[in-house]
Amino acid sequence: MTTQLVWIETKLLGREPLTLVVSLLFPIVLMVLLVGSFGNDPDPEFGGVGGTDFYVPVYAAATVAVMGLLGIPTHIATYRNSGVLRRFRASGLSPVLVMVAQLAVMAVLVAVGVAAMLAIGFAGYGLTAPASVPGVVAGFAVGTLAFAAIGLLLGSLIRTPRAAQGVGLLLFFGLFFVAGGGPPPALLPDAINRFVELTPMGPLVSAISEPWHGKGIDVAAMLALAAIALVAAVIADRRLRRE
Repeated sequence: MTTQLVWIETKLLGREPLTLVVSLLFPIVLMVLLVGSFGNDPDPEFGGVGGTDFYVPVYAAATVAVMGLLGIPTHIATYRNSGVLRRFRASGLSPVLVMVAQLAVMAVLVAVGVAAMLAIGFAGYGLTAPASVPGVVAGFAVGTLAFAAIGLLLGSLIRTPRAAQGVGLLLFFGLFFVAGGGPPPALLPDAINRFVELTPMGPLVSAISEPWHGKGIDVAAMLALAAIALVAAVIADRRLRRE
């Protein structure tokens, strides 16, 4: 049943071009523009690494964030608005299976987007390999869990797909460009950097970038993401069961 649901979710996602374009193409295109402008010579403004090495992990993290803040909420809001969730419940399908299916689809899209970024970075811009591949993979795994749960929570709170898209775009662009997607943190005021650390976006970028640059696993960021995943998933499950 879960495999069939994942396949259905994948086909339905293909009917939402805005989500696919924003989640896959937007981070890749913007990453290419930035790394092409800054090169990859070590720079103090980028924490001692090159522009390519700085931006590729950050924009890889963007594929996680955009799916969690835009893709899943829009999809769940569509289900709620059209009564699909009620039909699922009437047929005995648990909301947990819907959540698992959404997580699986998100993980596949994240893998595709990140693979494309790495291929471009290595082939055309001299990207340095991650210092700790297991650490980076762990960061992606926990980050995907956290943002999938956030997406489910947003989808359980927002009734219409259009509203979900609007809120998701606002959250993504409002947070991502101050979490490393725009100017590097060294150029931003300390108050903004502290604010970013208190949002889910800050731990996500840190959990992926820190082991990539050989600074070890950011335990605090990983724990924060795990806590977000747990709390958001529990609340979302309770709300979707009442749908």
